[in-house]
Amino acid sequence: MKTRTFVLFLLALFLFGCASKNKVNYLQDNSLNTTASKLFENSKFEYRIQPNDIFSIRILGLDAETHAYFNVESSTGNYSMNSVSLYVNGYSIDEDGFIEMPTVGKLKLKGLTVNEAQGFVQSKVNDYFNNATVILKLVSFKISVLGEVGSPGYFFVYNNQATILEAIALAGGLTDFSDKEKVTLIRQTDKGSQAVYIDLKGTDVLTSEYYYLLPNDVVYIPSSRVHTSRINLALVTLMFAGISSIVLVLSFIQNQNL
Repeated sequence: MKTRTFVLFLLALFLFGCASKNKVNYLQDNSLNTTASKLFENSKFEYRIQPNDIFSIRILGLDAETHAYFNVESSTGNYSMNSVSLYVNGYSIDEDGFIEMPTVGKLKLKGLTVNEAQGFVQSKVNDYFNNATVILKLVSFKISVLGEVGSPGYFFVYNNQATILEAIALAGGLTDFSDKEKVTLIRQTDKGSQAVYIDLKGTDVLTSEYYYLLPNDVVYIPSSRVHTSRINLALVTLMFAGISSIVLVLSFIQNQNL
């Protein structure tokens, strides 16, 4: 009778630790089907330049001497695309929203989109040089992904926008123990850190204002209760195995004394 009760107890723990597909899968929507697509409208945004952003600015079409004055070259004569060089040699937006370029002087870029900033810098360069082409790129778009993902860390985004799903993909995807209902997005604002829960189990995230990430966002994937339950199950199993071993030893000793 005791053995039967013990087996039923372990079975209950095992069933409690198993996850249903509703917990494992994400972006679930019963209205989706194979015959027609469904549109999820969202408000696409264009990032507005903030202080401490760093930009790579190249000016093409100049004579060799002026080109070398404006543009950073590697030792091999090619433009350096490594992130450290771009950071060290890039143009940083100061607290007042300005950058300072050789000859052109101080330019206020704060509050502009990347495309607007490129057009603005181009117009100022045109005042000094003919047939010069400005290429301006944001090189400080970095996001961090932590918790239950394949490869936690920080990642540079070489684009003007990134989604939370792209961030998770960069980090190697979610693990089997990820809590998809309470993914935490931490965002820096002028007043401090802002945090919000995002539910990846449903498709509402596709229309969320937090679907698109901003530079320096942190995405944290917590562990699910399923993970904790499985750990507890392993500990309980180990504990009972130890108790069983002790009982066997005591029984053996008792039998030897008879």
